[in-house]
Amino acid sequence: MPRAGAWECDLATQRLVWSDGVYDLFDLPRGSPVDRATAAAHYDRDSRAEMECLRTRAILDGTGFSVDALIWSAVGVDRWIRITARVECERGKAVRLCGSKQDVTQEHLLWGGMRVAAGDGSC
Repeated sequence: MPRAGAWECDLATQRLVWSDGVYDLFDLPRGSPVDRATAAAHYDRDSRAEMECLRTRAILDGTGFSVDALIWSAVGVDRWIRITARVECERGKAVRLCGSKQDVTQEHLLWGGMRVAAGDGSC
């Protein structure tokens, strides 16, 4: 069973709330203070850029998104996570993002290995 957890971000304060499962994905101590800048520092540059673009669009449109992102955990483990998000609005204004983060590293390794096998004619 993949590791997963729930998260939310208050858009006014940028305060993050993570379940224990998200802390575990990042290999951070459960319950430790975490803010957006600290969390974003764990993301691969390209993944962070894509996530920020999708996040901005979701907040403006009041929609959600799903994206796979590469992170480096606090102990240096490369991990692919699938982030799903939805926007919560009050009086027509986006006030919170919330969703889930799930470890999909094995899925990426499987598909990556299949692409390599297909590329070298061994499939």
